[in-house]
Amino acid sequence: MEEPRKMRRPGFFAIRTTAGQEYNVAVMIYNRIRTGKYKVYSIVVVPELKGLVIIEADAQYEAQRAAYGLKHFRGMISGKIKFEEIEKLLKPKPMIEQISIGDLVEIIRGPFSGMRGRVVEIDKGKNEIRVEIAEAAFPLPAIINAEDVKIVQRAKREEATQ
Repeated sequence: MEEPRKMRRPGFFAIRTTAGQEYNVAVMIYNRIRTGKYKVYSIVVVPELKGLVIIEADAQYEAQRAAYGLKHFRGMISGKIKFEEIEKLLKPKPMIEQISIGDLVEIIRGPFSGMRGRVVEIDKGKNEIRVEIAEAAFPLPAIINAEDVKIVQRAKREEATQ
């Protein structure tokens, strides 16, 4: 009698691409695997990972075969990526955790929509920030929900010199 074969669990593999072309490469890989016989199950593009596309496949050679020869394909990073590492990248971080005092933000919702301002105060308990609107003739403070802004420019951090 034959022993049953172990089911292979798919793994995650990173493909190097030209920076800024991650989405294009992902679409080209998708079009290729849709028409061919590739054992690729998912394609992930994480905006924070410049120059990388993550592919879920049975083996590394399957991921490489799906991307090989594409215009902006630059190679593979050897080895599997653990699911826990990818999960950390995909979970959305609360905006209040990303904002710091002195950041330049653009207001995307509410009565001040489209205006920019500098963060003066952060209240993590209420999920609110105090912003001084830059486009006003005088300093105009406004208290806004942290989810209603997007960061335009981070504040320059002062390094402690010894």
